[in-house]
Amino acid sequence: MPTRSYYFPKDFLHLEEILRAEPDGFPDEQATRFRDLGLPPIPTMGALPLFLGISPKTIFSIRHLPKKHYRSFLLKKKDGSKREIDTPRTYLKVIQWWILDNILSHAEIAANVFGFVAGRSAVQNAEYHLGAKHVLNVDIRQFFPSIKLDQVRTIFRSLGYQDDVANMLSELCCLDGHVPQGAPTSPAIANLVLRELDIELSNLADAAGHRYSRYADDLTFSSQSRIESEFLNLVESAVQVAGFELKPEKTRFSGFEGRMEVTGVVINEKPQPTRVWRKRARATLHRLSLSSRMTRRELSYLQGLIGMANQFPKSPQMQQLSESARLIMEQKSQTIIGRGTKPTLPNGLTYRQAEALAGLAPRRTNIEVAVRLGTTEAAVKKRLQEAYRKIGAADRQEALIWAVKNL
Repeated sequence: MPTRSYYFPKDFLHLEEILRAEPDGFPDEQATRFRDLGLPPIPTMGALPLFLGISPKTIFSIRHLPKKHYRSFLLKKKDGSKREIDTPRTYLKVIQWWILDNILSHAEIAANVFGFVAGRSAVQNAEYHLGAKHVLNVDIRQFFPSIKLDQVRTIFRSLGYQDDVANMLSELCCLDGHVPQGAPTSPAIANLVLRELDIELSNLADAAGHRYSRYADDLTFSSQSRIESEFLNLVESAVQVAGFELKPEKTRFSGFEGRMEVTGVVINEKPQPTRVWRKRARATLHRLSLSSRMTRRELSYLQGLIGMANQFPKSPQMQQLSESARLIMEQKSQTIIGRGTKPTLPNGLTYRQAEALAGLAPRRTNIEVAVRLGTTEAAVKKRLQEAYRKIGAADRQEALIWAVKNL
C-alpha cells in the first residue's frame, strides 16, 4: 500500500481515470455528480480497493472481522480511571487515513468548532470567549463510544454516497457498533455527527445573548451577564435529544471575580495557561537547569513549552518561561546522544552503545537501525547486547523503555 503522502491530490481526476479504465467504465454524469459534491468518486464498493491498490478481500476481512484489525489497550486517566483505546493496525489505518484525507476533511465545519479542525486550536477556542463576564463549561460523557454506527452511516449518506458505499465506509470507521477512540477518522466523524447539535446549541446561546463554542467534547458558553441554571437545563435537554449525556461532575459556572477557564486556558484578563500549569512548568525548568545532562524527551518538552508560549504572546509569564527554556536548550543540548557534540553517557555506556539504544523504536529492526547509523547489522546487534547488560535490560522492549527515559 502507498504511503499517506500519496493521498493529497488537488482534485480527483486520477480516480476518475482509474474508474474509466475498468470494464464497466465511468459515465460522465456520475463523474459530474461527484465533482459537484467535491468528493472522491466511489460509485460502488469495488472502487475503494482499486484506489488503494489492495484486494477487495482485505476490505471484506476488515468489515467482517474488525476486532482482528485493531490493537486495544487501557489508558490510565488523571483521575485514576481507565479509558479503552483501540488503534487500527497498518492496513486499516491507511484505509482510514484515505477516508479522512479525501472525504471527511473536505466537509465544512462551523466556525465555532475548534477541536480536530486544521488551523484551529484550544487556545483559539478560549480566545473566542475573551472579554466575557460569566462562563459555563460542560462535558459530554463517553464522547466517542456514544457515536453509533447508524449515525456514522447517516453522515456518509448525507455527503452523497449510495447506501452500500455508505455502509462500507461506516463499517471501516467503526468497531463494536461505535466510533473507536484511537482511529484517525474518529475525531472528524465526531465533528460531523455533532453538526446539528452545534447548530441547536448556537441557536440557544444566541437567543439568550450568550456565545457558544465546542472543542471535542468540551462545550463552552459565555456571556456579559450571568448564565442561569435554567439555561443549563435547556443545554442538557438538547444534548440528550442528540443522543448524548453530560458529565454533571464536569459542569462548572464561573464569573469574572473567580477564575474563568476554557479548555485549560484562563481568560479573565489575557489568555494564558492556568497558574497550576505555569507553576509546574517553572519547577520542571528549575530541575532541568540543575541537571548535568539532558535527554531527548526533556528536549522535546522544552520545544513543546516554547511552542506553547508562542500561542500566548501577550503573557509575560509565558514569555519568561519560553526564554528560560531556550537558555537551558542552549546550555545542555550538546549533551544529548545523537544530537549533541558532547553527550554525557549514563551507566558506563560507550558512545556507540548509546547510539544504538537511541536508535531503537517500536517495530524497527536491527537492519533499519544499522542503516540509520551507517554500520552493519552485526555491529548493531553486538552493541545492543553489551548495552542491555550495562543497563540491566532483559529484552528489547525493556531497553527501549529505558532509552526513551534516559537518553
